[in-house]
Amino acid sequence: MIICLRAIKSTLVWLLKPIVWITNFLYSELQRSNGLSYVRRGYFLYNQGKQQEALKDFNHALMLFQKIKNYKHEAMVLDEIGEFHSSCGEYAKALEHYQKSLTLYRKLGNRPLESRSLYCIGVIHFVLGNQSEALQHSHHALIVQRELGDRISEGKTLTNLAKVYEEMGQTKQALELLQEALQIAREQRNLKLESTVINNLGSFYSGLSQYSKALEFHRQALELYIKNRDTAGQGVSLNNIGQIHRELRQYPQAMKLFKEALEIFKQVGNRAREATALNNIGSVYDQQGWYQDSLNYYQEALPICREVGDRSGEATTLNNIGVVHWFLGDYSTALEYYLESFALYQQIGDLSSQATSLNNMGDIYRRWGAFTNAVESFQQALVIASKVGARNTEATVLVNLGFVYDNLEDLNKALTYHQLALAACQDIGAKSGQASALYGIGRIYLKLASYSEADNFLRQSLAINQELGERSNQSDTLNELGLLYKALKEYDKALEHCQESLRLRKQLGNKIAEIESIESIGTIFYQQEKYSQSLEYYQEALAISRELKDWDVEDRLIKAIEEINRHLSI
Repeated sequence: MIICLRAIKSTLVWLLKPIVWITNFLYSELQRSNGLSYVRRGYFLYNQGKQQEALKDFNHALMLFQKIKNYKHEAMVLDEIGEFHSSCGEYAKALEHYQKSLTLYRKLGNRPLESRSLYCIGVIHFVLGNQSEALQHSHHALIVQRELGDRISEGKTLTNLAKVYEEMGQTKQALELLQEALQIAREQRNLKLESTVINNLGSFYSGLSQYSKALEFHRQALELYIKNRDTAGQGVSLNNIGQIHRELRQYPQAMKLFKEALEIFKQVGNRAREATALNNIGSVYDQQGWYQDSLNYYQEALPICREVGDRSGEATTLNNIGVVHWFLGDYSTALEYYLESFALYQQIGDLSSQATSLNNMGDIYRRWGAFTNAVESFQQALVIASKVGARNTEATVLVNLGFVYDNLEDLNKALTYHQLALAACQDIGAKSGQASALYGIGRIYLKLASYSEADNFLRQSLAINQELGERSNQSDTLNELGLLYKALKEYDKALEHCQESLRLRKQLGNKIAEIESIESIGTIFYQQEKYSQSLEYYQEALAISRELKDWDVEDRLIKAIEEINRHLSI
């Protein structure tokens, strides 16, 4: 009886096997079909600008594909989610999803999609400032693409590798890679790739301050985008050409181009690039010292970044707003924005931008006299910038370390940092940084009473700042030259330079810097024993310090006024 029951059970299992298989197959097909429906709806919602709703659908699809162990579709959805997070500036999340898709593509033996994941991971590492990781993944992608004979993907990867080498200061290798990518694009007659490479060549030469060549390439890219009917690409080219005119201090042309780009991005519905264009318009006002106008554009860009979930753009805009408040001398508000942007950069894992924020915060601590905090921030920024190969940031931090040790009266250390900064800036062609380092060296020689050297370095700094149209830096250098001539007892020249510095600072609206120039003029009259004129300037400075509620400066000025009054009463 027992044997009979076992036989029946075995027979039933054998008979049910096909039914179970069919049931599982139908269930898997249903889940796959549902998953694909979620993917299609996700694409639709994403194109409608409903990013968060799209992400929910992609995640639903991912869950269904994982449930039925459909690795191919799971990997493809992971890629889409990675691209979504990347477009929102959530690079750490993007990286996580691309790495998961890479594992699955390797498991499936899907070499073309493996190379795509490697490429995307390389791009994310570049954005995050992880240049060694960017090189590693991009080179791996290149090996696979060459094995497959995928020339278009090879061209894209070469273009991205060029950016990495450029960021690392290896400009010769970067140019060779771009030229190789351009050759591939033309061989394959791929206008899209060709326009991208030419656009990047323009950005490459712009980074070297070779603006004529940069303009030539960006204009070629614009023609190709027009030929290819790529409206968004046209906006990108106009934006890039505008950046060159801004660097050349050709502000009306830059403004016109940025506004044209803005209209295109509005037309195509690219809200993230619209915010970028608004930031660029703000920067034009910023560089001319029209801070309220620049603030208006930055504040218009900020809610757009938040609306589209562009956290990287949001952090950049917050940093820009902080810079405006810094120029206005409102350091407390500037620090609030820097801290907010720094927190976002940490969340998205953007090391290079974290270094920038730490540098900006350090400068505020320095100006407040919190030198220990300043050195700590600058050193953290320097470590990060060196690690990720952000040479421009590294050079800027070296300049600022020079200034903080100048404030601490450790002149040997200050001079060392400024000389390191000058060499770094000359190496990468950063003219604004060169001017700052020259200014710092000039200040130190002035303190050491080496007046000829001080005059030489300060004059070099002034010439570069005048060439670049950097009015804020010009005003700093003019004030320092005024103090140099005061030390030489050439009072007419001293007054001329300090008054010019004051005129620029009043135009710029930097009240704290105004106090410095006014006080410098007061000291020139005081040294000539012209106490009544000196008193007028000190009282003007005192009124501004009270307006700003800067109690430390007010106390210092009150003591100076008391000293002047003692001389007047004799």
